[in-house]
Amino acid sequence: MLKSAYKPPGEPGLWHDFLAQLERTLAHVNAHPATVEYLTHPRRTVALTVPVQLDDGAVSFFSGYRVVHNIALGPARGGVRYHPRVSLGQSVGLAAIATIQSAVFRLPYGGAAGGVSVNPRKLSIGEVERLTRRYAAELVDVIGPDKDILGPDLGTGEREMAWMMDTFSTNRGFTEPGVVTGKPPQLGGVSKRGEAVGRGVLYAVEAFTRFQEQDLVGSTVAVQGYGKVGRAVARLFSEAGAKVIAVSDEWGAVYNPDGLDYKALLSHFKETGRVEGFSGAHTIGRDALVGLDADFLILAALEGLINEGNVDQVRARVIVESAVGAVTADADEQLRRRGVPVVPDVIAGGGGLTMDYLEWVQNFSMFNWSEERVWLAMQRRVAQTLEEVCTYAEAHGIDLRLASYAIAVDQINFSTHMRGVYP
Repeated sequence: MLKSAYKPPGEPGLWHDFLAQLERTLAHVNAHPATVEYLTHPRRTVALTVPVQLDDGAVSFFSGYRVVHNIALGPARGGVRYHPRVSLGQSVGLAAIATIQSAVFRLPYGGAAGGVSVNPRKLSIGEVERLTRRYAAELVDVIGPDKDILGPDLGTGEREMAWMMDTFSTNRGFTEPGVVTGKPPQLGGVSKRGEAVGRGVLYAVEAFTRFQEQDLVGSTVAVQGYGKVGRAVARLFSEAGAKVIAVSDEWGAVYNPDGLDYKALLSHFKETGRVEGFSGAHTIGRDALVGLDADFLILAALEGLINEGNVDQVRARVIVESAVGAVTADADEQLRRRGVPVVPDVIAGGGGLTMDYLEWVQNFSMFNWSEERVWLAMQRRVAQTLEEVCTYAEAHGIDLRLASYAIAVDQINFSTHMRGVYP
């Protein structure tokens, strides 16, 4: 491990995995020592105490964070997460991976991340609004469309982004839609942003199968996670001709080797709030989905889904890491030894990044993209990036994650060298 690297207080989590991957990468690229120092030290970390007046009049305090990792390529951009496991170590790791993702997609962004340690399901809408506005207000001086752009992540969406934009704009005295992405279209957002990550996964897998001279039609797919992304993935892959044989949520999983009727499953989920009990499939244990025989296992929930404890159970022929850090560093190494390809998070999650970029450009230009143009631009960007990574990996005899990081570090190294160190 890089000895001089920043060490966050508490559990390092994703930051530790990022450093492990960076160390692998540095053996394959010629990065200047200054670039390494920049990459192993976040530019800014902010820890907040977020007071919220609850509906009963009591005041509760929540821990919040915002991290900017690197700005060599442009202003920072990253999600805001509401979840009990949000921590500084997690936020630093997410921000670092966002830096790599922007660089491999050759977009003018640095990496950022943050959020609040909270279970938003236990708060009323009014309490969530007060939490969101206070979090944004605490960050007013360090965020902005040319500084740090906030976006949706786990536990946040259009509603929270609208509140953050309004809070920032109110404090500034003018409307500034570009401070956030993932807004409602009526406030400057892009139509159907909610399915952008799911479409990005589909486009990445389609490009991967083309590169491998295979066909997605008829392939079997298991989806771990049935949130916004997982639901979009199940629908889009089914419509593309793949056979989605299993999905899971936080309570359980359902499996049908002949394929799931995604429309009927979605109706069942809307009625019951979970996939268990769906009449068109067998109910299995949530963790059993990892061991199913499938062409593609798509990880669309939280980090650490595939780890040392369950990696031996994996029987899928290809892992698609839609969720950031869904495969731990140790599990990733074991999969490499077994020759199981992993389409890494920095590629598979590129749909959301591309959509955020298009929205950001739209806000600067005050020109609205058509839905057709958005999907076409996203498909091209994801396919081009995936093809570049696959070509690089094949030429150098390395895996896709290492190829992604190598391309990204080369980009960041060049920009860091050209910009120099001030003063």
